[in-house]
Amino acid sequence: MQVAQVNDWAEGPRYTTTDKLPAPSADEIQLRVLAAGAHQVVRSRAAGNHYSAKTLPHYPGVDGVGKDETTGKLYYFMHFGDRFGSFSEYVNVPRDAVVIPLPDGVDPVSFAASVNPAMSSWMAITQRTNDLPKNWTALIIGATSASGRLAVHAAKALGAAKVVGVARSENALKADKSLDGHIALKEPVTATDFSAVDADVILDYVYGDVTHHLLTTLKTKKPVQYVQIGTLSGTAEISLAGPLLRSTNITLRGAGPGSWRLSALEVELKTLVPAMAKWPALDAVNIPLKDIENKWNDRSIKGRVVFTP
Repeated sequence: MQVAQVNDWAEGPRYTTTDKLPAPSADEIQLRVLAAGAHQVVRSRAAGNHYSAKTLPHYPGVDGVGKDETTGKLYYFMHFGDRFGSFSEYVNVPRDAVVIPLPDGVDPVSFAASVNPAMSSWMAITQRTNDLPKNWTALIIGATSASGRLAVHAAKALGAAKVVGVARSENALKADKSLDGHIALKEPVTATDFSAVDADVILDYVYGDVTHHLLTTLKTKKPVQYVQIGTLSGTAEISLAGPLLRSTNITLRGAGPGSWRLSALEVELKTLVPAMAKWPALDAVNIPLKDIENKWNDRSIKGRVVFTP
């Protein structure tokens, strides 16, 4: 059986031949892996930089789309295990892990690329906001990013009646017909007018100057729940004056592993994955697993990378 395997944290994954996977136990399901995403957590584990991966050899990959060859049924699966990796021809997944049936017609590659980025907004809303009003409004900073585009659908699936996107490209914002409004960032960012923002929730994938300008120019008087998710700006710090926080009804939180539990993610995936099957999936860069050694650190590749055994 062909797998990706890490024998030295400094080297990255190697394409390797191993023994055939044993028959699954009564508590497992065996899946032929069709696609597995090279998410940031996967890369961090493969470098030995993640708390969940400290033993060599390491088998990369935590999730994917696979087929039960007995029934022909497709599944999305996720499992963090010391000897488990989804960059493999076959996997035995514990039935008490995340193993969720997918409807016919789902593209394995695009779906495998989409679940991980979709988690960011879904978990931000379900775990890091509370008591949202009925038909709430969301503002998404970085709405044209991969995660931002999926966040539009996540917000609406979780009760948002209106979603407004913020990004630099007005053409890209206008092209997203799922948005109910948009704000194109100007240059400099401080020239952008945020005075009409009336959101209940702000999901932020950008941070930096955009966030500082938005929070310091908000005019709304209703409660706002701000959730920091990403730093696409490359700026990890901003400074907010104390009087601003005292005079504005805003709650500041972050969302990511550590701010919510893995057990909560496993529960939420049971709702998220079926919902995602109805959303437009992300485009993905499909790379054969046999090319992983040459492509793993190829910085010229743009987009979500998915490996297919």
